[in-house]
Amino acid sequence: MRKRIRLLRKFASSLAVAVMACLPQMAFAQSDPQVSVDVSVGGGVATNPFLYSDGDTAASVTVSLSPSLFVEDELGQTRIGGDLRLTQYFSDYGSDVSGRLEASTTRRLDERTDVRVDAYARTVRSAARDSLLFVSGSPEPSGPLLPPGPPIIDTTIAGTRARVTSIGTSFGLSYLIDEVSSLNTGITLNGTYIGNGIGFDYRSATAHIGYQRKLSPRTTVTLDTQLTAVDYLGRRTGDSFIMSPRAGLRQQLSDRLSLVVDAGISYVRTKLGNGSRSDLVSFAGSIGLCDRSPNRSLCVSAGRSAQPTALGGVSTVTTASVNYDARLSRVDRISLAGRYGRTNEDGVGLPSERLTDFLGASATYSRDINDRVAFTVTPGYSKIFDDVQPRSANYSLMVGLTIRFGKPR
Repeated sequence: MRKRIRLLRKFASSLAVAVMACLPQMAFAQSDPQVSVDVSVGGGVATNPFLYSDGDTAASVTVSLSPSLFVEDELGQTRIGGDLRLTQYFSDYGSDVSGRLEASTTRRLDERTDVRVDAYARTVRSAARDSLLFVSGSPEPSGPLLPPGPPIIDTTIAGTRARVTSIGTSFGLSYLIDEVSSLNTGITLNGTYIGNGIGFDYRSATAHIGYQRKLSPRTTVTLDTQLTAVDYLGRRTGDSFIMSPRAGLRQQLSDRLSLVVDAGISYVRTKLGNGSRSDLVSFAGSIGLCDRSPNRSLCVSAGRSAQPTALGGVSTVTTASVNYDARLSRVDRISLAGRYGRTNEDGVGLPSERLTDFLGASATYSRDINDRVAFTVTPGYSKIFDDVQPRSANYSLMVGLTIRFGKPR
């Protein structure tokens, strides 16, 4: 297991170094980059902001800084974004600092070959607020809906007094075989580190290879296989190897409506404490439907897969989400978001069997005061359903002002 991880990590590092060495000249050759910084100040009240089992109602004030950079030329584009948020609670919760930084670069090497490099770093204390409910980053303005991924932070440690820090990088290469078929391959490295001794730190390395073929201008079939090695730091119990082959379909149902669906299996081999191994096979798949128009977008998605968790083993993770965004007028916008997540801790090697469910919803009304200042109101709801201990729901209401420096809205 450790040998596989070292080999995958060495391969990814070599590719990433080779590509990153070329990025400064390629990605930043654009003479007119789009740069902006959003500064937000707001306040609100929440009945159980961290979803603790003994949580209390608290008022708070928040200051956040969100820079972004976008560069595009005829060979590709580069996006860099992030946010840094400081929240002060008027209660025993004290202060909270969370942040994320994400970067992505896509480049066309020749008429048939594209390369993509991504990197991210995040640190959060509130899994519900920062990771499960609100999806960081803006959606792509066009193109098909991508298959949904698992929550950034698994629900097994949501509602615990643990700060979670995660870092990762990925490298992808796509090659156009002919006018109707293409290959893509890549490798991803991730590390998740949990504070306060709540869970086990782990690293993972994933390699994948896929094939796509257009049957018509609107229909594409896909084949993909992922291989993942999971290494829990300081222990061998729970170290796992996951293989997940899938077949899928991408269908452009109309000019606005697109469908993405795939199905397959997850084969998991896990190391046990007595030196033996266990094998487990389960269903894996995802479905996504997205309707986009110039002033409105609606996307729904669901997925099921085998994922590592902080408990020290691989669990079955099920996710579902819905996102709606509409511009009501030149200055008014409304956004709705809902997310459901379930972690079924039934993997061999885990300390016990356990179900943890998360349900969250929010609505944001935004009104532009001018081309740089916006007023926002965000009510929200979130709750963890755990068969170990009861937790009260969190009802929240946030009001704030956002000022943009750089590119106007």
